[in-house]
Amino acid sequence: MSRLALVPLFFAALVMAQQGPVKKTPETIKAEIETDVIRARLDLAASQRRLAALTQTLEIRKLEAEAALRAARADAAAAPAEAEQAKLKLEAALAAAKAAVASADKDRARAELEVQARLATAEVSVEYAKVSSLATITRLEKKAAEIASGAKVAYPKDPLVDGVLHVSDRRIPFNGRVDDKLAEFVCGRIAFYNAVDSDAPIFIVIDRSPGGSVMAGYMILQAMETSKAPVYVVVKGYAASMAAIITTLAKRSFVYPQTIVLHHQASVGLSGNVTQLKEQLKWSKVWCERIFVKVAARIGTNVDDFVAQMYKGASTGDWKILGDEAGRRKWVTDVVERMSEDSLLVSAAVPPVKDEPNPDGFNAGKTQDGRVRQPLPLLGPCDLWWLYDPTVEYVLR
Repeated sequence: MSRLALVPLFFAALVMAQQGPVKKTPETIKAEIETDVIRARLDLAASQRRLAALTQTLEIRKLEAEAALRAARADAAAAPAEAEQAKLKLEAALAAAKAAVASADKDRARAELEVQARLATAEVSVEYAKVSSLATITRLEKKAAEIASGAKVAYPKDPLVDGVLHVSDRRIPFNGRVDDKLAEFVCGRIAFYNAVDSDAPIFIVIDRSPGGSVMAGYMILQAMETSKAPVYVVVKGYAASMAAIITTLAKRSFVYPQTIVLHHQASVGLSGNVTQLKEQLKWSKVWCERIFVKVAARIGTNVDDFVAQMYKGASTGDWKILGDEAGRRKWVTDVVERMSEDSLLVSAAVPPVKDEPNPDGFNAGKTQDGRVRQPLPLLGPCDLWWLYDPTVEYVLR
């Protein structure tokens, strides 16, 4: 019972006191005291309950405030993570765009190379057309030469007889630097010999060649590949770079045990700003890989492994080996001890060739250290040099 509830009882007692004194017994007084104590305890308990309720309310509000603070801090901490995630998504999109551009550039470069290949094939076909009209005259000249010499010319399909390579009069000298002039000469001879006889073997005979232009070498490779008559390569002394590639990619290639064959990576002279340098280097890489991947496949490996083997074979990457090892490594198909030039027995029915390339190709001045200084001609569009000769100082223009 609260203290407010005691007010009516107090007034009732006061009225009774005014009416007259009431004599209280000790039991009555004791009962009243006990009643007051009970009331006081009840009031105390009620106050304690209100205090506990207030304390609980404050604790709940404190917890709510702390939860709100933690949520605010979590949002603040999540903001950089979301920003970083957005940045990563943007970078991923940018990388995908760059990859798409690179793929498009690669497809464009591939298409340009295919156009070049078709152009080279067309040029070879033109060479065939130029000499086809000479076939009848050539056959008559050949018959006259056979009658005059009293010998009958034979062209065995397999020129390797009892370990001796027989080189017929269907031979093409291939010496000095590989350039447009040499390519025109070799491709013209291949076309001519096909017009005369599309079955008898043709021999490209290399005494010494340091290699040269990739574009010119590629034209020779195309002429060899499209020739109806088989084209064999014979290396007597030294074939490097583009000449070595032509040797390795021939249907058959013949060398002496002491012949030197050298493979290495192509060289390129670049000029321009950084962007232009990158474009030129990318083009050169695509150009070379198109050819070099065939070389690697022919010897039973891939381009990366072949390049790694080059630098194991020589610190400069200019890997030269002798003919017998070249045979074991499949750089050539046949190693022979003897070669017979049968074309010396008859009068070869070959039309004269104007401006035939210099047989050795080295006719310039010398440097102070004794090396031959030789200026290189200007290359055509998209071309580069695949060339090696330590005795020559090549000057790029």
